[in-house]
Amino acid sequence: MVNRNVINKLSDNELEKYIKPYSRSVADAVQYAYEILKDRGRDFTPAESEQIEALINKKREAEFAEENSWDEGATTDENAIELYKNSAILFFCLFFGVIFGAVLQALNFVKIKDLKGAVFSLLFAVGFALLQIFIIDYTSGNYMDITDGSFYIRIFLSGIGAVGLSLIRALMFPKDLKYRSRSTVVPVVISFLILAAIFIIYIKG
Repeated sequence: MVNRNVINKLSDNELEKYIKPYSRSVADAVQYAYEILKDRGRDFTPAESEQIEALINKKREAEFAEENSWDEGATTDENAIELYKNSAILFFCLFFGVIFGAVLQALNFVKIKDLKGAVFSLLFAVGFALLQIFIIDYTSGNYMDITDGSFYIRIFLSGIGAVGLSLIRALMFPKDLKYRSRSTVVPVVISFLILAAIFIIYIKG
């Protein structure tokens, strides 16, 4: 993380290097250098300001893409459509179950008006969940028991399910679509409530 106070101690000549087109500094460093130079009275022409701001935006996009390599198509553009990220779907598959991750993916397909992709994702998840239950019950005796070795089998199978969903997305989702991250707060709360209700019913039953 770049410290603005450190940048502020540099001379004007050193700061000028940060805003050059060939600058290899991170976006925050370029931004700070630009702002500090303006505070010190450096006058920028409209063309210079446009060039520097474009450089900052380009660097931010590159840094964001590198940090979100799993989430192909993710962007910081406020005008882009909001969708659940691939990493969020993976998390839901591993933590809550493949069906929960599939619901998020299906909602993404619905958002871009691709009902075929949504239905295919859900059908895959339901079929995979039934297979997962059968495998765990066959190998460990009880799918609902998370205290034994079936926990590791469950995670492994959920990972396979997540890969299956990602393949569906790769085959059916527009490859050139740019999207920004959609909040998962509500889905997390709902998923916790559903799982809590299932386990309460199981314990009492």
